[in-house]
Amino acid sequence: MIDRLDHFVLTVRDIEATCRFYEQVLQMKPVTFGSGRWALQYGQQKINLHQAGHEFEPKAQHPAPGSADLCFLTSVPLEQVITHMTACGVKVIEGPVERTGANGPILSVYVRDPDGNLIEISNEGVRKQPVHPDPTVEKISSLFKGRESGIMGDERYGSFSVLLPLVPMEDGRLGILFEKRASTMRRQANEVCFPGGRTEEGDESRWATARRETSEELGLPQSRIQLIGSLDILLGPGRGSIYPFVGYLEGIADMNPNPDEVGEVFVIALDTLLAMQPAIHKTSSYIQPEKDFPFHLIPGGERYPWRSGTIEHLFYEVEGRVIWGMTARVLAHFLDWIRHQV
Repeated sequence: MIDRLDHFVLTVRDIEATCRFYEQVLQMKPVTFGSGRWALQYGQQKINLHQAGHEFEPKAQHPAPGSADLCFLTSVPLEQVITHMTACGVKVIEGPVERTGANGPILSVYVRDPDGNLIEISNEGVRKQPVHPDPTVEKISSLFKGRESGIMGDERYGSFSVLLPLVPMEDGRLGILFEKRASTMRRQANEVCFPGGRTEEGDESRWATARRETSEELGLPQSRIQLIGSLDILLGPGRGSIYPFVGYLEGIADMNPNPDEVGEVFVIALDTLLAMQPAIHKTSSYIQPEKDFPFHLIPGGERYPWRSGTIEHLFYEVEGRVIWGMTARVLAHFLDWIRHQV
């Protein structure tokens, strides 16, 4: 119901002293409005001022100077804020300290105005950097700055990107394009899949991999392959991670699929797939240690309680095609996401 705060009222002992403090220390602008009323302007908001004992009606039930606790956000780093406060002769009574603001973590310092109101000045989305007495810890900490989390094992097993291509159909509907792998392929011959492949050294991003592979497999210029968005990362069984993207292909009538990789290209309408649910079949998995496994190094030895598991396999049987495996999982993830968004 409430969109935003327009203003609030501060009851003060001395309007002139209050205006001077907020103008010099917090760089707000004193303004007048109405019949000689005073306010402090900052951004698109303001603080209306009431002189104690001479409040305008209507007013708070118990207006009193020094009873407010205010938090102001600033883009100025707190180090500069503290320096400015010191230059103005204002004592920082606490901070910098981590607090929780309306939209997440904030880093705050606290001062008081002439009436004793508590003024919190904060940087949004900033956390206090810990001080480490050990220089080695400090060095390790610096190594983590700017590091983005990845997936363990990507370097060893490789990562792959695939594209779920949306395409226009002749009847005006939107469809999803699939490939049937060439019968001469060494792995997964004749299986239905999406275009994609392994990330190569020259690829600038995961998306660049998906776009390049799609272009190479379908014989379509990269300029006709538009990115729509990314889906969740899929962990393949012992084959690294798979980064699926959704894209839109233009001019598919001009495609020239690579016969060494692609045996057939076909399209199934999106609304047809949305109306379906895949069949689910399961397989069991278990760990089989090699003969030279060092059982003597682990608790329990050869009786160690290895975990077994069950893997669900999704199958779509549609228009004489069978879609299963990783392709079915990516497809199901996309269709479920679409259903929940519409």
